[in-house]
Amino acid sequence: MNPVNAAARLRYCVASALNNLRRNLALSLITTSTIAVMFTICTAMLLVLLNLSAFMQTWADQLQIIVYFEMKASEKDMQRFEKEIAGRPEVEQARHVSPEEAMSLLKRSLEGQDGILYGLPDNPLPASLEIRLRKPYLTNEAVQAFVAGITREPPVADIEYGQRWLERFVAFFELARLIGLLLGVFLIIFTYCIIANTIRLMVYSRRDEIEIMKLVGAGSLMVKFPFWLEGALQGSCGAVAALLIIFGAEKLAMDNLAAILNFYFGSGSYVFLTWPMAAAVTASGGLLGLAGSFFAVNRLDAHYS
Repeated sequence: MNPVNAAARLRYCVASALNNLRRNLALSLITTSTIAVMFTICTAMLLVLLNLSAFMQTWADQLQIIVYFEMKASEKDMQRFEKEIAGRPEVEQARHVSPEEAMSLLKRSLEGQDGILYGLPDNPLPASLEIRLRKPYLTNEAVQAFVAGITREPPVADIEYGQRWLERFVAFFELARLIGLLLGVFLIIFTYCIIANTIRLMVYSRRDEIEIMKLVGAGSLMVKFPFWLEGALQGSCGAVAALLIIFGAEKLAMDNLAAILNFYFGSGSYVFLTWPMAAAVTASGGLLGLAGSFFAVNRLDAHYS
């Protein structure tokens, strides 16, 4: 094919697609807005799952086992126990926390509300041992085996670790991921149907023009390609609009979001969209629009032959 003719045909297809979108502006805006809403929901769900996964990994890496000593435990007994624990191959660090240090940490965590502690006759907090395991031993089975191997006899009063909470969090994460997957599939199918039906309406509105094009010898590709472009443009524009909504919401809520994360999870950092991820979302919108328009016009030859 002559490159000049190919370029002219491409320009015609692009101009035809843009003109058709302008002629059906209301329908195009409704379709693009619907796609934007769908992609906003999907992207928000993706961000929630990414942050849950990142938090779960960070929390697992920082998992600590806290051994609380009896209030009347002697220094000799505590040192003997700490030496025994520190010598185990699973242990990366074992740090003794005195009752005074524990009270100081509690006051700092209350952030100005430590007045509730005034009037206590004695320090009610016991000494403790904070144990951090090496990474190879941070699995559920390894942690449980380690805790089971710690003696429950004096000077040990109690053992606390967050593995049970982590198990519940993992179950919640798996449920959220399943819900996100089902919701994503439903929204993709819904968006696909919206695009396909929109393109069908546009094909119907231009049926006389298509018949004339066929009569003067226009090929199947020349007839279909503008519709494919329309679907891809609508999908891409909807995805870009969704990204603008997500970025705008992040800018507006960034300070409050960081404060909430710091209060509940101890960290003000969170995972957000990177530019490659934003490009992937935009490309996904274009591909979804292209797929919807492709299958919407795949029988044009049968109707206009």
